[in-house]
Amino acid sequence: MKPFLWWLFKRVVLGVVTIFVVVSLTYILLYIAPGNPVQLYISSLLAKGYSRAYAVAKARTVFLINVNQSAPAAYVSYMSQLLHGDLGRSIYLHEPVATLIAYEIPFTVFLVTASLIFSYVVGVLIGLFSSKYSGGKIDSIITVSSAAVNAVPSYLLAIILLLFLAVYKNYFPVSGSYSVHQVAFNLTFIENLLYHYTLPILSFSIPMIPGWILSIRSAAASIAKEDFVNYAKLRGLRGRTIMFDYIGRLSVIPSFTRLMYSFGLLLGSATFVESIFGLYGVGSLYATALTGKDYPLAIGCLLVIVTVSVIGNIIADILYGVLDPRVRLGA
Repeated sequence: MKPFLWWLFKRVVLGVVTIFVVVSLTYILLYIAPGNPVQLYISSLLAKGYSRAYAVAKARTVFLINVNQSAPAAYVSYMSQLLHGDLGRSIYLHEPVATLIAYEIPFTVFLVTASLIFSYVVGVLIGLFSSKYSGGKIDSIITVSSAAVNAVPSYLLAIILLLFLAVYKNYFPVSGSYSVHQVAFNLTFIENLLYHYTLPILSFSIPMIPGWILSIRSAAASIAKEDFVNYAKLRGLRGRTIMFDYIGRLSVIPSFTRLMYSFGLLLGSATFVESIFGLYGVGSLYATALTGKDYPLAIGCLLVIVTVSVIGNIIADILYGVLDPRVRLGA
């Protein structure tokens, strides 16, 4: 097997093992741990006067676990249903968890993707600009400012933007993913969606920009000293051509693969921003489930977030191998 394929195979196996461990721990918390949610749910139904047979059958529908089976048999049944896309039913919303998540996840993907793209483009441009004045006053100002902005968490920035630009100035809506009167999937709806997501995207992307700036600046400053860059200058090429076609193109390779890694990480942190702005999304759904002790819904959200994160990391590994020949050659 070629070095890159073997390396990629190991990464895929690691991702599968990660998902397996998370699912197994979820099963332990649901079925084996003392005072687990399944037993509490059954007890609550018994307290309301339902028969034990009904309570057990209801728990199996909601949690995918049959308490009348042995632990190993229940585990096999639990895994089988998960593999078929059955994540149980929400206790309070009385809907299949998979259906609820399928409706919410496009909003989270949109928020995370738009924030990543915006932060990356801005970070690359400012990073290249900073590297052009490496060691100078402009470079120092950008570096210090980046360090300061990087220290601000996204949820704090979200609260500040919400209070100032939405509540005080009334420039943007206070909450919601879109206006209730909008008809989905036309140009007006898209404009309305972007209007509602402006502050959430800024809240998510601004704290990420300094990381991209410093990464690009460091790579560009190093590449600018290479012989082929000096040769390009001797050939009389324009500064903009050298900056973007020579230095910029190579500078983005190390950071580009971080995009997919960041995608997985941001899915988990979307909870705060989505909750603050009252957005649809897996993050806000997860927060609602935790607050209401809707364990099947919370666990379903967690499993989806972990699975998407692992898939994102695998895609990042593939991109890394495609962009960096040293990985394909097993360097």
